[in-house]
Order: sequence, then structure tokens, then C-alpha cells
Amino acid sequence: MTSLIVENEPITDNPNEILTVRQAAQVLKVSYSHMLRLIRGEVTGMPPVHHVRAGRSVRVRRGALTEWIREREQSSAEATASWHAG
Repeated sequence: MTSLIVENEPITDNPNEILTVRQAAQVLKVSYSHMLRLIRGEVTGMPPVHHVRAGRSVRVRRGALTEWIREREQSSAEATASWHAG
């Protein structure tokens, strides 16, 4: 199992791991504010990242983030293929 150190706590590749917004942002290599915009669905052309709210706290399950990334990769690959075919 691989891990990444974020906020002094390791992040593993466990799909059930619950990430804070800061941890999710570090996984994606984006800023905290950009991650919040991704979660809220405020980034043009990007669907919102699935998340859970517990009061004012927002959490992202590692598996949901990984799936969101895969879906973006697939969409990008399909768009590129159709552009080259067209």
C-alpha cells in the first residue's frame, strides 16, 4: 500500500479513507480554494466531486475522489479521440 504524508498524517490508497478538503486538494495537487470550487461544482466543464457534509465540515472519500479522477481521464480521452477522428 502506498502512502502520502499530508497534514502530518499519512494518506493511504484505501478507498474507504475519509479525506479533509486540504488532503483531497493535496492529492489532486490543487489549492484548497480550488478544491472547494470543485466540490461545489463551480469549475466550468467539471462535475462536482462527491462529498459528505457533517455540519460545516466537508469530507471526501478516497474512493470517490479516485473515481472522479478516472471519469475525468476517460472524458478527456474520449474528447481527444473524437477530435482526432473529426
